[in-house]
Amino acid sequence: MSSRPDRPADVIALSPFRAELGRARRMRRAEALHEAPDLGAAVRQLPGDELYYVLHELGLADGRDLLALATPEQVQVVLDFALWERDQLSEASLAEWLEAMVAAPYERIGEWLAGLDSELVGLILRKGARIYDLSEEEPPDEPEGTLFPTPDRLFVLDVVGTGEAKDEGSDPAGVLIRLIDSFYRADHALARRMLVGARSELDAELEENAYRWRQARMADLGFADYHEALQVYRELDPASVRLEGTGGPGSVEPAPTTSSGNGVLRVPTALAERLRDTGGSRFARAVQKLGDAASVEAVRAALVMLTNRVLAADRISPGDDPKVAETVDRLAATLDLGLERVTGGNEEAEPGALRTISLERLFRVGFSLTARVRRLALALRRGGPFGAKGFELAEAEDAAVLEALVRPRPMFPRLLDETPHVGERPFRSLVDVAAAAAAVERAAVAQAMVRGLGVTPEDVAPGSPLLTGAGEDAAVLDTGVLARTVLVARLAPAPKAAEGVQPLSAETIAAFEARLGRTPGGAPELPPGLANEAMRIVEAAAPPALARAVASVAGRWIASLAPLETVLAAPAPTPKRRPRSRT
Repeated sequence: MSSRPDRPADVIALSPFRAELGRARRMRRAEALHEAPDLGAAVRQLPGDELYYVLHELGLADGRDLLALATPEQVQVVLDFALWERDQLSEASLAEWLEAMVAAPYERIGEWLAGLDSELVGLILRKGARIYDLSEEEPPDEPEGTLFPTPDRLFVLDVVGTGEAKDEGSDPAGVLIRLIDSFYRADHALARRMLVGARSELDAELEENAYRWRQARMADLGFADYHEALQVYRELDPASVRLEGTGGPGSVEPAPTTSSGNGVLRVPTALAERLRDTGGSRFARAVQKLGDAASVEAVRAALVMLTNRVLAADRISPGDDPKVAETVDRLAATLDLGLERVTGGNEEAEPGALRTISLERLFRVGFSLTARVRRLALALRRGGPFGAKGFELAEAEDAAVLEALVRPRPMFPRLLDETPHVGERPFRSLVDVAAAAAAVERAAVAQAMVRGLGVTPEDVAPGSPLLTGAGEDAAVLDTGVLARTVLVARLAPAPKAAEGVQPLSAETIAAFEARLGRTPGGAPELPPGLANEAMRIVEAAAPPALARAVASVAGRWIASLAPLETVLAAPAPTPKRRPRSRT
């Protein structure tokens, strides 16, 4: 037997946590079900939301055998997750799930329909068919869809089905007919009552009531009403959350335990994947060090509730895999950030933080830190030297940073990573927060320095002499272009221009470039003396007490002088034609 080093005493195996993460990583939680001695019993023990994730990962085509084993209570929750887009029933999703449901035996379909909210069943019937009571009216001679007389001959349904046919083989009307026929075969008295009730109701009332019942169940799983769920984004003072504190008001209550007791990880696969990466996740490492399975289970349950609440607040459907993955990645990263802030980066203290502080408060700590950076960016937009126009003047890198930060859910621009990349990612650490705040400071300093160089808000307004004189549109401007224009004008050994910032003439640009040196390869190079002269001009225009940001912005601008990047230049004068002599 091969030996292996002993595991530290403060690290536990995380069963069932790690076992379920491994299953989720393979995206085959269903594999564990099929390995069970009694597949039906194993499926029926699953919470409804976990069954939804299993079916969603498998796809309905491969998951019909599992769906056919589900209880009415499970199917109700599955449909709660699958059918709704905000407060309206999605006909496309409804058509897909009805097609999967009618593949089950009629007895099971009857059980499901009897156990679903009557408002939802009535809404399905009304959306897919026009119901005619033969004791009161006759069906039309020219139906919109397929006429279906019910087995008791009391009704005729003009069935069009729900949603559109996905391909030539699909038949939305046929699916609904099979559903109603199965309902009649299982319980004709209840089916008749459902048709009578559906016929007498209005679509809007049925949908409103069905949605209300759905929301009540979703709230039990953490999917609170949108406005209530937004509480997870309510800012707090990070300094008010300490290790010795408790969850306090607003803490996430653990999810109710299920009869299965199998410890399933009832979260989207994206979250399971994210939390499995203990090398990159501070939160996941802290969970491993909790030291007892009961604490792990409590954190797992709270994590389920928090995940669902964040998805509800962001109005993300659990079945929207790309958006769920994005939201979950940000949630997990925000927990990392909150945990680092509360513990001061002391990983030994992090398990204690998980025991005494609710996950919702940790999440709010992390979000509040990013919200502070957002407020800095918004303050620059509202009250910078150029007002709202300042955002339009930001150079490409600054603009990407500001755009990522001013969103309601701020993101970290990957341009600020040690190895810069295009795109964005969630904030994960206090280093990220500091880097983003410094980037906002640089963008603000750039505007202040351009203002100090003599550029006024009037100069950058559409139709200003500066722009019309250069033949340029305001959209081409940024702080770098303006700074270089002023620097070249002041560094060129040419007659001084009139007061204010003016477009550069070809002679001025040529005179400046004549002062540049050359590298051995012949490329233009800024001589040290000229660079020092440029630095003195820039520093004289810089605000005090922001030396690091000033140095960064000044260095960027001065580096762009050789070779000379874009400046505002006056168009070359059109040569006058000599009048042709007449002979």
